[in-house]
Amino acid sequence: MFVPLIVLVILGVLFFLSGRGLLNFAFFLMSFGTLAAVPPEFIGGTTVLASSAAFMLVAARQFMVKDQPQTIIAGLIDYRALAPLTIFTIIAVVGAFTLPRAFGENVMVFPMRGAEEGSFAVPLAPSSSNFNQSINLIANLMVAGAIFGMSRISGFTSKIKDALIWGGVGVVLTGFADLIGSNIGLTPVLEIFRTASYKMMDDAEINGVRRVIGMMSEASSFGALAVTIGGALLFSRYAYSRTKRFLVVYPLATMCLLFVVISTSSSAYGALGVLGLMHIVDLAWRAIFTSPDQRGEVILEIIGAVIFAVLVLAVVLGWEAGRDQAKAFLDEIILNKQLSGSARERNSWTAQGLEAFKATYGIGVGVGSVRTSNFFVNILASTGIVGAIIFAGTIGRTFAARIPSRYRAAFELSHGMKLTIVGTFVSLFFAGTTPDYGFNIATAIGICIGLATRTVASQFNFESKATPEIQETEPVKIRRKVERL
Repeated sequence: MFVPLIVLVILGVLFFLSGRGLLNFAFFLMSFGTLAAVPPEFIGGTTVLASSAAFMLVAARQFMVKDQPQTIIAGLIDYRALAPLTIFTIIAVVGAFTLPRAFGENVMVFPMRGAEEGSFAVPLAPSSSNFNQSINLIANLMVAGAIFGMSRISGFTSKIKDALIWGGVGVVLTGFADLIGSNIGLTPVLEIFRTASYKMMDDAEINGVRRVIGMMSEASSFGALAVTIGGALLFSRYAYSRTKRFLVVYPLATMCLLFVVISTSSSAYGALGVLGLMHIVDLAWRAIFTSPDQRGEVILEIIGAVIFAVLVLAVVLGWEAGRDQAKAFLDEIILNKQLSGSARERNSWTAQGLEAFKATYGIGVGVGSVRTSNFFVNILASTGIVGAIIFAGTIGRTFAARIPSRYRAAFELSHGMKLTIVGTFVSLFFAGTTPDYGFNIATAIGICIGLATRTVASQFNFESKATPEIQETEPVKIRRKVERL
């Protein structure tokens, strides 16, 4: 039981001390959503995930690098950088410890814990969940700040690209382990990595087919992670060299998205559908506006996507058994799910969250106080109208971050992260039970704002430690050589 934990601690310490590979390690561990960094029974049943511990090590490591603490703090308090996220976190944490006492007994909520896992509404009251969710939001802010600080260090884009690949490897490995291991009797081995204190839904089925959950607690969380990592790789693909793109990025992104399909998560399917639409728009935009040296590859992608879509459609329409099975799956996870008891219960959580928001006159009940089935409703119910507006401003600032296209790697990474945020938000819209936006979005915010402010660092109160990493297109390289001659 403790062998994975011992190995995890040793690797974490080695990466932390060396300063190399720690970010890759954190991204890889994102797929182990049921692996506790500390045995829950040692800390009163609370689960501290291995991925959370790894990301905290990433943040801590940055504070040990020369001049990085000043850079991170400057970014956290600058309104052109991460100050909106800092303000949101302060509002959320202060509200977590004051609002439940201010409105207690007068507001009914579905709690995060207790009351038979939130199966019925109870009067609002302070709980340990207020503390836990506050810690999660502070951790998210620290990760965003650490990534922002890392953007000032030479080689940052290469580090992020490698980390995304390791994130994809984690999804694929854990997905295959769960898919194959459960069928060949390796379930006891997989249980070694499922040490979290919360309930595991590793035996759920749809139409007699077991749902794949990887090393996560349920299919929806695994599907959401797979669509996030797969989307990040897909939309950031042009940040990689042509060789790595075809040998690594395309295969990994494809496998991640295939695991979204076999996770049979309706929320992940919604995110996958939006991702597909964004990909079509992205391809059309690139085919029209991209550079000539890239346009040929984009056209090949479009042709490949059309051929793949035609083949899938031919199989579905021509194979009667497959068509019936696909229809049964769609009916079960989309049409019938809305009529299920689980869906009605989740809808009641969201409705009660809105009622709590109204009952507090738009002030909110504090993070960790209310369970919903919609992330955006939870932000509104937990932090009130002020917190929701500031969080929306943070996301708006992220999408407004601009990077000149001549900085190819930085531009493509930022572009990919923004589209990835949209896909992640779709999953959270359907199944977000807490105001915790997670390390995925925190990292994306740090990347987008960090890279954008790095290219105009002279306009800020902090200085860039390295010039932006430029990957020029071939015509630009040739033109510069001619100018030098």
